[in-house]
Amino acid sequence: MTKQSHLACRNPKVIMIYENEEDVLGAASIIADQVEEYRTILVNVEIGDKVKNLKPSVILFALTTVQKSIELYTKLISDKFLDYPHYSILLCKNRESATAFRCCIKDIFDNYFVYQPLYEKFRLKMIVHSGLLISQATSHYAGLHEEQLENIGQELVSLIDKSSECKQSLLGSIAICKKSLKEPQNLVVDKELDTNLSSKKLMENINKTHVEPLLAELEDNIKSSLDSMIQQLLSKQVGIEVLEAKLADLSRVLPPDRQTVSEALSESSMLTSKIEHVEIQKPKKILVVEDNQIYRDMLVRVLAKENFLVDEAEDGLNALQKIRSNQYALVLMDLFMPNLDGINTTIQIKSVSGGKELPIIALTGNKNKELIKTWAEQGLKGYILKPSTRNEILEAVNKVIN
Repeated sequence: MTKQSHLACRNPKVIMIYENEEDVLGAASIIADQVEEYRTILVNVEIGDKVKNLKPSVILFALTTVQKSIELYTKLISDKFLDYPHYSILLCKNRESATAFRCCIKDIFDNYFVYQPLYEKFRLKMIVHSGLLISQATSHYAGLHEEQLENIGQELVSLIDKSSECKQSLLGSIAICKKSLKEPQNLVVDKELDTNLSSKKLMENINKTHVEPLLAELEDNIKSSLDSMIQQLLSKQVGIEVLEAKLADLSRVLPPDRQTVSEALSESSMLTSKIEHVEIQKPKKILVVEDNQIYRDMLVRVLAKENFLVDEAEDGLNALQKIRSNQYALVLMDLFMPNLDGINTTIQIKSVSGGKELPIIALTGNKNKELIKTWAEQGLKGYILKPSTRNEILEAVNKVIN
């Protein structure tokens, strides 16, 4: 550490408070090259008075541990040695960088720098430069939550929180002082109010001498135009009333004869009779019974696109339950299904439907003619071989329904 950095500047803007000279040699030389008004100060019992007398804008704390730097900074603020706007920088070792970061997030120090090991000398210069620029009007980033910070000892967390409160108290006192310094500016505001009042009087005079007469003339013109329009509308209304009277006379001259009335009533009666006999075509309802869901879904989509109402069942038992409570025009049914197969379901449908004939189309990939014949004897109306195309499905369905 050079003598120049210690002694040359009696009123430094930047100071570094250190505890071990060997620790800060590199960082001190970087700042000395950058800032002429700079000084390093060894921490001792007189440090508070020295800081109060020098009143530096930027203060770097480079004690051997972050905890010692926090304790010293808090004491300087609490004992009123630091009671003015300044920019504080915490220098720390790499292993304590997480704690230093937390201190900045908690608004204790304005910035921090890892000076052991010393890798980023330009970043240190930038931090000092920024501190000199904003030391009279600091602003802090507070966008991180507590859970996003790295865990450290509870005792150190408590110390950081207390020091943060102390720093906030100082900032509050500084804000009050700034506010009191701005009070003389109220005189300027009063002058602006007087100017505004003069402008208001000028506008009132302009309104009375120019604007109001123009508005009165405009109002008279609008009233005159409205009166003319009203007279024109009234004359047209009289013409409409005369026309209505003539139409009323014509309606009294030619009343309808009895024959015309009789013919009209006869035509109305015939039209009503025809309307009553028109059968409203409702969509046909079809039940698809198939245990293969992929094939069942395909059948449902094909039929629904043709405006059929489609129900579905996954086996014979489920199909019988639906048939008991619904009226179906047609059933498409698979042969081999769990619980109850197609043939036995067909036999049961006769008793469930109360003797009414319910058309059934078989769905099967089995080409055993004897088996299909046995099923057909129970009342099949047709069959569809799997796999089947859309046209084959609709051809079989329309043949039975139509």
